[in-house]
Amino acid sequence: MAKKEAKCEEGAPEWMVTYGDMMSLLLTFFILIVSFSSIQESEYQKAMGSLRGALGILKYKESMIKLSPKKFIQLSGLRTAPTDVKISDIERFIEANNLTDSITVEVTKNGIAIRLQNPVLFDIGKADLKKSGYPILNKIIELANTYPNKIRVEGHTDDLPIHTKEFRSNWELSAIRAINVIHYFQESGHVNPRRMYYVGYGPYKPLVPNTSEANRAKNRRVEIYLENVSPAEARANPDVYGALQALQSPLKTKDGQNGGRK
Repeated sequence: MAKKEAKCEEGAPEWMVTYGDMMSLLLTFFILIVSFSSIQESEYQKAMGSLRGALGILKYKESMIKLSPKKFIQLSGLRTAPTDVKISDIERFIEANNLTDSITVEVTKNGIAIRLQNPVLFDIGKADLKKSGYPILNKIIELANTYPNKIRVEGHTDDLPIHTKEFRSNWELSAIRAINVIHYFQESGHVNPRRMYYVGYGPYKPLVPNTSEANRAKNRRVEIYLENVSPAEARANPDVYGALQALQSPLKTKDGQNGGRK
C-alpha cells in the first residue's frame, strides 16, 4: 500500500509572519526612542504622537522615558558670531603684518589662547611695552569684549639668568611683563580689571628646551588666555554672568573703536 506524501504549504506559517511583523515594529520603536533622546522634548512628543495610530499602544504625550529639560544658556565653551568675527580680525591682522611666526591664536576646550613671542611686545631683558605692540593688544581687547570671561596673562622667559636693578631674577621679569599687559588692558577703559589676573612663570614653563638661541626666543613670550568659566563661577560674578546671558541672545554686530594707546 503506497504511502501518501505530506504536502507542505508554500511560504512561512501565518504565526511566523505576524511575529516577524511585531518584532520589526518593536525594533523600529526602540530605535526611534534612542534617536529622539538627543533632541528637544517637544519634538520627541510630536514623534510619539505620530506613533500612536501605528502601534495602538501609546497615548499622545505619554512616553516610556522622561527627558529632563535642556538649558540652552551654555556658560562655558561660549562661542558666538561676534567672537568668531573678532578672532578672524586678529588672524587677518597677524597675516597682514607678517607676524605668523610670532603670534598664534588657538581656540581650545578651555577658552581662547593667544601666544605672543617676545619681540612683539618687549625687548630682551626689558618689561616696557613696545609701541609697535599696541595694535595687536587693541585687537585682543576687542576680542575680550565679545568674550567676557576671565583673562589670564602669563609671562615667560628663557633660562638665561638676569640680575639688574630692575629685576632680581627671571621671576620678576616675567611677572612685570604680564602686569604691564594687564595695565594696558585696564588703561584702555574697555576691560573690567576684576576679570584679569597674571602669572609669572620665569623660565620654568618652556615651550621647547633652551638648547639654542632659536629655542630661547620661542620661550620668551607672553600668553593671554580668555578662559571658560563654570556656571557657578559665572553666577558668583554678576558682571560676567550678565554679559554671558546677553551674548546668548541675538546680537547685531557693531563696529567698535580700538581702545588703548594709539
